[in-house]
Amino acid sequence: MAQVLFRHKGPASIGYVPRGPVLSGDAAALWPALRDGIDTLARQHRAISIIFEPDTPLALTGTFFDAGVVKGPGHIQPVRTVKVPLLDDDALLAQMHQKTRYNVRLACRRGVTFQPLPATPEHVAEFYGLMQDTAQRNEFEIHSIDYYADFLDVFGDDALLMGAWSNGGSLAAMLIAAVSGDEAIYMYGASSSQHRAHGAGFALQFEAMKWARERGAKTYDLWGIPPADPESMADKHANRIAGTKGEDWRGLYRFKTGFGGDIVTYPPTMERRYVPLLPWLARRVGVVAG
Repeated sequence: MAQVLFRHKGPASIGYVPRGPVLSGDAAALWPALRDGIDTLARQHRAISIIFEPDTPLALTGTFFDAGVVKGPGHIQPVRTVKVPLLDDDALLAQMHQKTRYNVRLACRRGVTFQPLPATPEHVAEFYGLMQDTAQRNEFEIHSIDYYADFLDVFGDDALLMGAWSNGGSLAAMLIAAVSGDEAIYMYGASSSQHRAHGAGFALQFEAMKWARERGAKTYDLWGIPPADPESMADKHANRIAGTKGEDWRGLYRFKTGFGGDIVTYPPTMERRYVPLLPWLARRVGVVAG
């Protein structure tokens, strides 16, 4: 199976297979058949190439050439993530780094409260307000409010919108996660610049992990960390731990790896090109993005 998304620009398009394809069985027999079906779809969309970003190795033998592909461009999704085994509460806490575990417990001592919320327009608007605050503080782009509302609507009961409130009743942090099969994925998170102290963000993840475990998930995917481990976690003043700002993900790395679990690196991307050199040129000049 493969989900193929197309981005069109004028008469041409580029196709994209996120976290796929999925081959269950004899890969040597299944891959050519699936590839032929994708080729037919590509012709219908006048695609100049299809980019594959596998979730796991496809068990194909031989070279990229043997598979009818070339080495693809850089990853579109994060190239690495952290996956946390959803053990019982004590074991979950035990596998965390000491500082993370301290912050989770600090939130409880400081009276931070947590609550899953229905995906009403009012609650989605609260989440979006925190996202705007976080994006401005950490210098990154966010989706439109309709995007997050759509996500919660599509996943329905398998999605979680959860908030954390300080002991003064102020909204401190919110997150969106979802369960698919035996895995839960943390998708989006936001926190208040004014009320995010007392370990609320750490404890909110712990609560989301417990929610996912109750729904049958075995692992909790924290979604994305930098491609390589940071050489240093100190900021430019050398007396504080670096935060997260723009493309500097050191703070994000420290936050997510603090929950323990395993660092997972995804396989390289592959590209099936239908017009030689044109996909590379189209991406380079920005006519069609991958």
